[in-house]
Amino acid sequence: MLLCLHADTPVKQLLSPEETVKLLEPLKRYAIVIGSGPKEVHSFIDPYCSLSQEYLGFLYARHGAMLQKYTIYLYLYELPRKHSARIIETLLESDMQETMLRAVMLQHESIIETGDGNSSEAVEIIAKTAEKIGVNKRPYIIINGKVK
Repeated sequence: MLLCLHADTPVKQLLSPEETVKLLEPLKRYAIVIGSGPKEVHSFIDPYCSLSQEYLGFLYARHGAMLQKYTIYLYLYELPRKHSARIIETLLESDMQETMLRAVMLQHESIIETGDGNSSEAVEIIAKTAEKIGVNKRPYIIINGKVK
């Protein structure tokens, strides 16, 4: 069973599961992908969000057991109050995305934010897709087009 974290914000899904899946398919190219399992999970996270950090920790727990069951597509999407735009750009521009993501989110390491705008297209496309889907919290987890 995949972890579902509950925040104060209610889950809101604006589109049907089929429409959501169609929107996510081209978005995959902008994801940080972890795991190699047969089932797909799409998650919108903010690197500085404590619930997103808890979620990522859960995915790596127990020697990555979840990563054997699922292929997780992580879309970095800023929560405005977290001011994470620069770190998101830095992570998306990195050659070691997963390693850096783990360092920032799980080890709480400070890294030099070098986002130079080369990832602005990815950030914009992720944001537009998230708005169409109705992403209103982090983590925002989608399985089979359904919000969990």
